[in-house]
Amino acid sequence: MMTDIPILYEDEDIIVCVKPVGILSQGDKDGNKDLVRELKKHLVISARKNKQSIGKEPYIAVVHRLDRNVRGIMVYAKTGRAAAGLSKQIAENKLTKRYMAVVSFTPERCTPEINVEKKRIDYIAADKVKNISTIAEKESKGAERAELNYKVIKTAGNKALVQVDLITGRHHQIRLQLSQIFNGIVGDTKYNDDYKLTDGWKDPALEAVELSFVHPVSGEKLSFAIQPKGKEFGEI
Repeated sequence: MMTDIPILYEDEDIIVCVKPVGILSQGDKDGNKDLVRELKKHLVISARKNKQSIGKEPYIAVVHRLDRNVRGIMVYAKTGRAAAGLSKQIAENKLTKRYMAVVSFTPERCTPEINVEKKRIDYIAADKVKNISTIAEKESKGAERAELNYKVIKTAGNKALVQVDLITGRHHQIRLQLSQIFNGIVGDTKYNDDYKLTDGWKDPALEAVELSFVHPVSGEKLSFAIQPKGKEFGEI
């Protein structure tokens, strides 16, 4: 295990880890800390520890992403065959992802029903330059179908703990769609009006807590789970 990146599983083809808040899923042009670079460091350190030949730079392929300010489970490919297999599962919606979120709501807008699973389908248009997504008409240019299932686990005051099963993986999809159902995710200064005037930066109370897929080489069914640990989860 690296100092700040917990490794849940690793073999010659894949590596499953927990991305901390504040680290990018992949590198950007500004050179901010990213998980690909950290995992490559991990592979180099592991090779040296085991007295293995390092050779060229380790291969790490990104097959899915999490927002920078979201903690959660991710899988990366260490070989081309694994990257192809995982990407195929994602395209066919066979890689399943579950999230937990804490949302704020007002009774005038909605009355959360406990343990009732519901489906949400919207069309979303992403503005990658401004790094924001909006609800769009189906026929609009750039609009993509966005689908998720959600269930309210419990409520406390004007907040609710929500389980989200992501079907598609659009830009800021969960954050935007939950802001259409409730006020939005607690701490989300981009999509929740309750927090848009908050001084300073806050992280949304959203974590990717479960990930299941078929090993792209062995065919074994793999499932991983963690507990959310953001302070908002401990207060509800």
